[in-house]
Amino acid sequence: MEITIIIPTYNRLELLKKVLIAYNNQTYDLKKIEVIVYDDCSQISPEKEIRKIKKKYKFRFYRGNKNCGQGEVRNKVIKLAKGKYILFTGDDMIPEPNLLEEHMALHKKYNGIAVLGRIFWTKEIRNKFMNFIEGIQFHYSNIKDRNNAKFHFYTSNISLEKSWFNNEEYSKEFKNYGLEDIEIGYRLEKKGLRIVYNPKAVVYHDHSYNFEQFCNRMKNVGKSAVIFARLHPELKRKYLFFFPLDYILRFGSFLLSRKFIERINQKVYWYSNFVYWYFKGIDEGLKEENMF
Repeated sequence: MEITIIIPTYNRLELLKKVLIAYNNQTYDLKKIEVIVYDDCSQISPEKEIRKIKKKYKFRFYRGNKNCGQGEVRNKVIKLAKGKYILFTGDDMIPEPNLLEEHMALHKKYNGIAVLGRIFWTKEIRNKFMNFIEGIQFHYSNIKDRNNAKFHFYTSNISLEKSWFNNEEYSKEFKNYGLEDIEIGYRLEKKGLRIVYNPKAVVYHDHSYNFEQFCNRMKNVGKSAVIFARLHPELKRKYLFFFPLDYILRFGSFLLSRKFIERINQKVYWYSNFVYWYFKGIDEGLKEENMF
């Protein structure tokens, strides 16, 4: 087996079915791949329905006894994977037909790398707000060197050799959404992993947010940033900020997140709220951990 596709799932049966059907259309040799779906204790098991899908690739399904989060699910499935390479993706990530071909082309060219693909919203969920947050959720514009994309270990579309996990696993410290993938990527980078960005390896993210949901997401990322900083103190300034920058950002986001700003500049209002709630998450995380 050459590559194992790992898909954690939780209460997303209809999207999961779309994803599994899409893998039938891969231009890569389907005899060389397997797909493992691990259900993180959904309210209703998706197994019966997804077993009905005719698949051209090898497929395995597992279901947990309790909800444990994506990081722990990935730890479990990595041990079950038979492929030399692992592709991490999601139950709402619909692949382009050439996804695996683009990933494997770089693995055959370079040894010991991770291949980072590109993520776009599906066209069905696009609107003004979704277009605005696309670059905020995934910071592809921050990649300065495609052959060394540090701090971009996005487990929605990334592949690497399974052997990288012989002595590493996703941290159990992260309870909220956010940064658990960047954190393990950072540890692997320190061990020599190089992330190569291939924007031609595309998946489409079928997950819409409204303004309140994305603010809550940013709050959770802020709480995760506190955990990240505790695990890696050398990165405190990168994720938590300190005087005077934190004061400037906090004060500015407080002012510009007021409702009347929306009538003047909607995008400034949105972004300022994201920053404001990120700091709210940091404050809650610091209080919970009694860290500083």
